[in-house]
Amino acid sequence: DTEEELDFKVTVLALWIKEAKHFVAFTGAGISTAAGISDYRSGVNTVLNVGPGVWEKKKHNIKTKEKKADLKLKMQSAFPTITHMALTEFSNKNYLKFLISQNVDGLHIKSGIPADKISELHGNTNLEYCTKCNKKIFRDYKCRNNTDVHKHTTGRKCFDCKSELKDSIINFNENLNDFELDIAFDNARNSDLMWCLGSSLRVSPASDLPVETMKNKGKIVIVNLQKTPYSDIAALSIYGKIEDVMERLINKLEIPLPKWNFSRKIEIKFNAGEKELLFVPKHVTGNYFSFIKKIDIIYFNETTSIKKEPFSYKFKDYVNNTNKIKLN
Repeated sequence: DTEEELDFKVTVLALWIKEAKHFVAFTGAGISTAAGISDYRSGVNTVLNVGPGVWEKKKHNIKTKEKKADLKLKMQSAFPTITHMALTEFSNKNYLKFLISQNVDGLHIKSGIPADKISELHGNTNLEYCTKCNKKIFRDYKCRNNTDVHKHTTGRKCFDCKSELKDSIINFNENLNDFELDIAFDNARNSDLMWCLGSSLRVSPASDLPVETMKNKGKIVIVNLQKTPYSDIAALSIYGKIEDVMERLINKLEIPLPKWNFSRKIEIKFNAGEKELLFVPKHVTGNYFSFIKKIDIIYFNETTSIKKEPFSYKFKDYVNNTNKIKLN
C-alpha cells in the first residue's frame, strides 16, 4: 500500500476498533519477524529483515549459516515488539477482548497478556502442563526436550500432584488442544471485529476462525504483505509491515505505548499452622512463572539451600516476629 492508502485504511481500522463490542485479534508468525524470528511463507524477495520464510528457504534450497539450535536460542532470547506491547495495552484499555495466537514463541505472555485472555493454538515453547491436574507452568527456558517429535513428556513432575509434565507444542499431524480451540472458536463467533495479523490463514483449523466471525456478520481485517485466501472478502485488507501499521494505529487511538519490562516477582507465604514458608515465583500478570534455580535460607546462622519446586521451608521450632531470616 502507498503511504496515503495505509493512512486511510488505518484511520478506518481505528474507528472500527472504537465501535467494536467484541474485538478479537488473531496473530500468526508474521507478528514476530520484527523480533528477529523468521516466519514460514515470506517469499524470496521479501522486504523483511529476517529474509525468506522457513518453508520458502527449503523450497528454493536457500542455505543459511544459522543452525537449528541457533534459531531456537534466538526465539528464547527475543523480546516483545511494538506490536506485542500495543496488543497488551489494547487489552488493558478493554478495547481488545481476546487474543488468538498461532505463535509458539511465548512473546504474548512475556508482553503481559493475561493467560485467561489468550488462546495459544499451537502451544508455547515456555509452557508445560500437568497431564493429571492440568496445572500450567510457565518457564524461563524452553520446555520441550523430547527428541521424538510426537512425544511431549519433559521428564519433570508436577509439584502439586507429582504426575508427568508435558510440553504444550503442537507439531504437524497432531490435534490441537480442545480447550484452546473451543475458546478460540467461541470468541470468533462472538466477535464483531477480528483483526488478523501476520497469518497466512492457510493452516486449518485455525484458518476457519475468520469464517466464524463473518457468519456472525462481523468484520475481518487482514494485515499481511502477501495475499491470503480471505484477502478479497475481508472488510479491509492492509498490505504493509505490521509494525508500520501498529505505530500509525496507536497514534490515531491516542494510546501511549508502554515500554517492555520483563518483571518477575516472588510471592512469599507463611503457613503458621505448618510453620512453613512457601516461595511462589510469578510473572507480574499473576501467572506462575518458574525462574528460580535456588533459594538459600539463613536462619540462626544455619544455611539451608532449596533447589526443587515447590520452594518451601519448614521451621523446626516456633517462629516469632523477632527471629531474623535472611534469603539469598
